[in-house]
Amino acid sequence: MKIGEASRIYSAQMSKLRDKRNELLEQKKALEKGEIEMTDKEVAALGKAIDRVDIQYEKASEIMGNINEQKNLLYNAEASKRQGDAMAEKAENDAKCLEIARRIARGDKVPPKDEQKLLEFNSDMYQMAKNMAAMVKNEKRKEHDSLWDDEDENQQPEKSIDEVVDNMECGMTMPAEIASDTDFVE
Repeated sequence: MKIGEASRIYSAQMSKLRDKRNELLEQKKALEKGEIEMTDKEVAALGKAIDRVDIQYEKASEIMGNINEQKNLLYNAEASKRQGDAMAEKAENDAKCLEIARRIARGDKVPPKDEQKLLEFNSDMYQMAKNMAAMVKNEKRKEHDSLWDDEDENQQPEKSIDEVVDNMECGMTMPAEIASDTDFVE
């Protein structure tokens, strides 16, 4: 069962149990006010039904707490992974920009796309590299391919962390007393 699915199921079950408990408590209030009459056996059954619903609600609430805890742990893990990936990508892009500046400063020819990336990264570094290139008299300029592949153009939108976590397996099975849609009253 996926975490998002389990969370929805237990939330709905808790809502049903809350509604059933309120309904039973209304019956109990009506009995105490004398608005309705019940036999001793029916009064005892009503008390047992309220207790049974309370126990089921506590179990569902405990499981829901575990699901939420698991969901929070997975959310934090996914967020940390993405943050690490973003930092690694930034470091890689920074290194590429430094290499482009070095190539320009040597007087080599780099693709316009790379020059634009360096200019966006650090305009002062770009200007210094261009100034150094003007001082270098290279008869034979080396021509370089772009350091950036077409990776920027082919990126697919990334799923949100909530979507990723909700679609992870939670490894929980629903207890029989929670899974059944019985009347709660025997």
